[in-house]
Amino acid sequence: MKTEGRNTKLRGSYTVEAALLMSMIVPLLTAIIYMGFFLHDRGFLQAAAHEAVCLASLHAEDDTDINGEIDRLISGRMLGSRGVKGEMEEGKRQVSVSYTGSFRIPGIVQSFFGNTGISVGTSVSLSTERPSRRISRIRGVVKVVEHIRD
Repeated sequence: MKTEGRNTKLRGSYTVEAALLMSMIVPLLTAIIYMGFFLHDRGFLQAAAHEAVCLASLHAEDDTDINGEIDRLISGRMLGSRGVKGEMEEGKRQVSVSYTGSFRIPGIVQSFFGNTGISVGTSVSLSTERPSRRISRIRGVVKVVEHIRD
């Protein structure tokens, strides 16, 4: 009869230990998953900015509206970021695309420090000058130089 009471105590200690461990493992696992969501969103914004700036650079000379494409690239594809907005700035020789938004972190820890999210964003710039034009100019200069030498 003494051994029966002893097994009951051991079973109870396993339950207490499991409860203590789970109170640390579950938040840690959740934090790792949210870190993966954040890294996905940041990487996806970087890729979308590169694609948008390449598209804007290709259509810099014609009057194609790229702003709709900038927003379409990210619509419905973010895992945790909210309020992501894309902006395009076009200059004479350069075009820039930037995305800004907020990644919301659930729970009490982040709100304890005063804000409920981490800002996520990126900016990419690209020249609008065409390599074919530069190459044709160089070839033209080479022809002129060769003609002068002859």
